[in-house]
Amino acid sequence: MWEVSESTVKRWADSGMIKCRKTVGGHRKFDFNCVLEFENRSGLVARALQAERAAEIDSEIEELLALPDFAELARRYGQVARAGKYHCVAELLTRAYLRGFSLAVISEEILRPAFDEVGEMWRAAKIRVFEEHLATSVTTQALAELHDIVEKKQSQGRLALVGCPDGEIHQVGSEVVRYLLEAEGWTVIYLGPFTPLFTFTDAVNIIKPDLVCISATIVDDLERSSRDYEQLRRAASKHQTRVVIGGQAFNDQQARSRFRGAYHASTVYDLLEFVQQGFQSTG
Repeated sequence: MWEVSESTVKRWADSGMIKCRKTVGGHRKFDFNCVLEFENRSGLVARALQAERAAEIDSEIEELLALPDFAELARRYGQVARAGKYHCVAELLTRAYLRGFSLAVISEEILRPAFDEVGEMWRAAKIRVFEEHLATSVTTQALAELHDIVEKKQSQGRLALVGCPDGEIHQVGSEVVRYLLEAEGWTVIYLGPFTPLFTFTDAVNIIKPDLVCISATIVDDLERSSRDYEQLRRAASKHQTRVVIGGQAFNDQQARSRFRGAYHASTVYDLLEFVQQGFQSTG
């Protein structure tokens, strides 16, 4: 039941950890209730039952992927991610990819709704901050692992800067963009979260990338951000760099209007279409 040797059980019994009685012939007899009490007290789990349950879960995930039932997959992903179960998160993403779903589909149909729910639960005080941070942490790790097996296109000879503006702590969206572009054959310089827009401007003037992608969930100071963006827009125009904005912050028309000249990618599908068409869209 616990996948340990007979000698281990004897040692536990002889030390008094698990109660038993000995027969005249020296055999140990264990009362079933004593066995359960020991299991609960010691934190042991019946591994055979655990393995059986794991097999059931694997079968359920495969069924959901075969349908596919993205709503349920996203719900389950959110559960294991909030619990910080890295191996479950990584396994689900890997299985989805090996089933033939692209990184874009995984990101848009599983990750995005899962994190939308995480955000709603946090705003409704149904989860705590550490659970949101756990979900972000394990997802970032799992995406990096998935990226290792994702098929990459031949180098396109193009360079992109990807990151989040100052004050933005939600980095999963920018991580997704990073890996999507690299899979498309781009070289990506990832600036990460908390990158002031004036720093993007400095990077554009020095590195002269083909593309800048900015992901934001919220924009705290729209006036300051729009002023800083105007400098970035001028630098991008000077070096023929295209700018793409995405994330919940830019779902608001008023916010988007302050980032003139930038292409708004409301989904990762929009972003992929934009880069695959060679920047033909003006946004």
